[in-house]
Amino acid sequence: MQLPTGASRFVFILAHPAGAPRYYSPYFRDSGLDWHMVSLDAAPAHLVETSARRRNRRTSSGPISPFELCDAVGPAATFEGVVNTIRIEAGGRLVGESFDGGGFLNAALEAGVLDPARRSVVIGAGGAGRAICHALAAAGLERLGILNETMEPVETLATKLRGKFPKLDIRFDQTFDDAGLLVNATSLGLRATDTLPMDPSKLPGDCAVFDIIAARRTEFMNAAAARGLKVIDGVAMIRHQLPLQTAFWRGET
Repeated sequence: MQLPTGASRFVFILAHPAGAPRYYSPYFRDSGLDWHMVSLDAAPAHLVETSARRRNRRTSSGPISPFELCDAVGPAATFEGVVNTIRIEAGGRLVGESFDGGGFLNAALEAGVLDPARRSVVIGAGGAGRAICHALAAAGLERLGILNETMEPVETLATKLRGKFPKLDIRFDQTFDDAGLLVNATSLGLRATDTLPMDPSKLPGDCAVFDIIAARRTEFMNAAAARGLKVIDGVAMIRHQLPLQTAFWRGET
């Protein structure tokens, strides 16, 4: 274990509830960086106060988002409308970017589970779901399925995707017969009592499952593995985000 020194730099993860930064500090150490990640429990309503930055963009509609907190955002964040990584530049300028999509895509490519010619189905159209759909489309995916509890965010996402990737075939129906990859981009699975995002028995026998949950081995992962399906978990996604985020924090991207 590398203890902080007088020259150490700290990277803070703001979450509610805050999770233990198990992967970041070891990665920093192995990269020769005297950096340490520290968890801060910050509810969304207190994000601005926690970051010690206030913005005139705050409105009566609710708490300000990390995206709105930034002075500038990168291309992925601009398209997805969300940031998961912020860099503090000279003078306190905040620059944000989204690396969920890049981390997911690199993990999927390493695992050999992405076939652009087969349909990928993403469950969830929140921040992570939007990032993953964007990454898949940018990687040349031909057919995409998007499922969500409510249709409005799905339709909004599909409109943006079609505007940037006009040849992408997008479906919203719950058919999985042609799926080569199924992605759970929801929070279902964080608790053992959660329902499964879908029934894995409906998937083809050669379909891969990518569950972005990293905190635990979910019941969905176990059910998919019991069917003999290849399963990738959220830890792989985090590990592939690490070099992307670190390069961003260092100002290299």
